[in-house]
Amino acid sequence: MKNMTRAAIAATLVGLALPLHAEELLDKRPYLSPMFAYTFQDDDRNSEHGLGFSFASGKVLNKYWNIELETFYQKYKAQAGGSEWRDVGLTVDGLFFYSRNRAFSPYFGVGAGVQRTDITGTGLSDTEPLVNAGLGFFKYFTVADHDVAFRTDLRYRWTGLDDIKNARGIDSLSEPVLKVGFAVPLGAKPVAGTEAVATKPATKIIDSDGDGVPDDQDRCPGSAKGAPVDAYGCTKEQLAAGSERQFDDVLFAFDKSDLTPEGVAILDNAAQVVSTGEYKSLRINVSGHTDWVGSEGYNQALSERRANTVKAYLVKKGVDASRIRTFAYGESQPVADNATDEGRAKNRRAEVRTTAGE
Repeated sequence: MKNMTRAAIAATLVGLALPLHAEELLDKRPYLSPMFAYTFQDDDRNSEHGLGFSFASGKVLNKYWNIELETFYQKYKAQAGGSEWRDVGLTVDGLFFYSRNRAFSPYFGVGAGVQRTDITGTGLSDTEPLVNAGLGFFKYFTVADHDVAFRTDLRYRWTGLDDIKNARGIDSLSEPVLKVGFAVPLGAKPVAGTEAVATKPATKIIDSDGDGVPDDQDRCPGSAKGAPVDAYGCTKEQLAAGSERQFDDVLFAFDKSDLTPEGVAILDNAAQVVSTGEYKSLRINVSGHTDWVGSEGYNQALSERRANTVKAYLVKKGVDASRIRTFAYGESQPVADNATDEGRAKNRRAEVRTTAGE
């Protein structure tokens, strides 16, 4: 039994070491999860391994946490000279995910609840608290346009037996429980960009320095009154002094570093601007960013790929590579709310700036 337990634990840990992906839309739908359960019985039972099932209802709370309410039933056939055991229980469990994606979403689970234990034919029974802790994962796939997750969960479960102790001399049970089954999300699948956006009242256009460029588009606020400026509100003097020129953000799709048609258009304009006139002497800083979905390490690497993609395109369009510096910030510098579809879309970006600094 111990060898089988070690093998099951090892298999789960190997699975948790698999490479992870990031930046998939967080699916917060509630779900139902039926599972087959196999218990490596405590030797004190004097029974066979336990077979049974569990049924959980769960809810995604945020990027890291799920909460579940689970009920279970286990039956343990008697060995020679022993008795048949039956367990029925109810638990509340928290699942901590250190990464989420459809291919592989590993978690650490911990829970507490109550278990009723019956020894058939003896009249002995006990109802006591239980606690559990362990590891598991979800792996999603699509069946007839509906999402379904294959699920595996390995827990170590402990419960007391105060009422049975006097008759059998058993004061507690400590057992690994392996569960395999499915999770079925309820309701329509969320789609990026479909989240309702509240209608905003018309806002007054503000141009504090009076250069004809609204403050929300002005890259060089405070320019001299009456001085000629470019489309971003910058004068030649400000550019010469090293003021920053900011182009529109280049946005990316989920878990992608490929340019979109909109991104290409932005970079075509940027390449033309930085190759003419007073901008030709300026350096170009490109910074890559991601939203918060996925591990920090993966997102850091993804932001670096995005920055390098932008640099490669600018070089392709004739910009000297020695003028371009790239920076990768991962998920550390969001510009919008990562809790919404719209906010995450804005955070999956690369920023292009010009500066006279070294």
